[in-house]
Amino acid sequence: MEEKIHAPTIGELPSKRQLNKATAIAASVAAVLLFTTVLPAEYGVDPTGIGAALGLTPMGEMKRAEADSSEVAPDTGDILLDPESASLAAPVPGAQAGEVELTLQPDEGTEVKATMKTGSEMRYEWSTGGPLVNFELHGEELGASGSDYTSYEKGTSAGENGTFRAPFNGTHGWYWRNRTNAPITITVQASGTFEKFARVGE
Repeated sequence: MEEKIHAPTIGELPSKRQLNKATAIAASVAAVLLFTTVLPAEYGVDPTGIGAALGLTPMGEMKRAEADSSEVAPDTGDILLDPESASLAAPVPGAQAGEVELTLQPDEGTEVKATMKTGSEMRYEWSTGGPLVNFELHGEELGASGSDYTSYEKGTSAGENGTFRAPFNGTHGWYWRNRTNAPITITVQASGTFEKFARVGE
């Protein structure tokens, strides 16, 4: 006996209004999942605070840190990055000294730079007092475009110290970005043969 296949009639098919309603519900659910689970778990971005409550935000922050640290910085030649020799208590003769304190709001980023000549050195130390922050130590030659820079070191940390030697005339320093849900205060000190040490834009 041949089995009959039921074909729905026009009256049994969902209406355009029903389809639009179902699409809107699906889009709303996807948006909720995006902001409460996907962004915190994958990127450490938690606009609602639910990701932190579920323990997803730290996992996302860890993934971002691993991704940042896995990027290989270009060969920068004769650059000294020596954390063992950092000592701001005994600056080199003729050295300048500078200190900047700044507060980053959630997802805010900023830079502090020293203007240095080729071969000049600075000893530095910066700290958040505990919270982790994304950072990159980099430099630009004088007159270079905003996208033309050399990266020396990057990662996620609560503080770093060391001695840096400039490989070219230009500005050298740090970019920090706060990927947490609370303000972070950073204090950075430096001493060395630089002409200016300040937050960019000031």
